[in-house]
Amino acid sequence: MKIIFIRHGESDYSFLEEAGYTGFGLDLAPLSAAGRQMATEAAANPLLEQAEILISSSVTRALETASYLIRNRQLPLFVEPFLHEWQVYESGIEKFEQARKLFFENNGSLPAGSPVRYETAEQMKARFLRTLSKYRDYETVALVAHRMLIRQFVADQQIDFCQFIECELKI
Repeated sequence: MKIIFIRHGESDYSFLEEAGYTGFGLDLAPLSAAGRQMATEAAANPLLEQAEILISSSVTRALETASYLIRNRQLPLFVEPFLHEWQVYESGIEKFEQARKLFFENNGSLPAGSPVRYETAEQMKARFLRTLSKYRDYETVALVAHRMLIRQFVADQQIDFCQFIECELKI
């Protein structure tokens, strides 16, 4: 299956952070003004013409990005809650940054005795493949998701907001 990965647009977390939201609560953040502009411009990407469907994470920033991508197209949209961002099972930005550092230092594995628990690369890949298995009859899908999830399938370490990356995967 050909997958056209699209990272969501830039988010604005400020009002949620000010209200004390953490963890999955931050997934309610909408796109920033710049993120909406990025998504509007991304909608003109000719790669979208190859897609039979658009699949999006149900996280607000991804779903809002997807809404811009399909706005002027006859492209069916499917929303998948298990395409969410990488999970850190602890609250707080400090724990998140610690987990990210450990994730990369350990090539996506969770070391024994880790001071913070998080989803491993293997768990992310398995979650993704399980979710996409119901779409295996499609030849080409566009998919709006998150950088850490996309990184499990593409070598590009720098994945910008609204960047498109083509990838062939066996689903």
